[in-house]
Amino acid sequence: MLVRFTKKADGRHRLTIVRDDESVSQGQVIPGLGPNAIPHDLLHAMVEKILGFSRGVYGMVNTGLDIGQLLDPAQKRMTKGEVELMHSEIVTTILQAETAYEGIDETSFGDELRRRCAETGLAEPKITDEDRRELRRQREEYQRRWQGLGIGETIEVELGHLASASGRRTSAPRT
Repeated sequence: MLVRFTKKADGRHRLTIVRDDESVSQGQVIPGLGPNAIPHDLLHAMVEKILGFSRGVYGMVNTGLDIGQLLDPAQKRMTKGEVELMHSEIVTTILQAETAYEGIDETSFGDELRRRCAETGLAEPKITDEDRRELRRQREEYQRRWQGLGIGETIEVELGHLASASGRRTSAPRT
């Protein structure tokens, strides 16, 4: 699966997802937190890749779900049972909050993760100190790359080992 983030004006981005079966799901131009803020959707891709989530946002899209459906309130009720999807949202939100200085810093990541998982009735995902370091390292790298992009330029993230429409995990290396 290949996920493309194309920078638009005023902090917006276009999200294009090429599934393992080569079909495409494309999001509308999605608002961001500003022209140089890393897109939330890019953080999702990074989180799911590093933590190996096969049924996060992009794994769900790889099964055939359209990215727009994940934003539909009715669909959100149905996807609450997808543990990796919910974990992806929680971890992504915490990482974004760290960069926005919303009272969450590196030392409170574990406490915030526990609190948010408890609020949603989920067990905590296993995230090692090494995982946290890698998440932050990659976040900073993608943030730097995003800030350096011109309008209309793209960052691509390749994801493998995601759920497919058949329910099996797939890995489609790209050349």
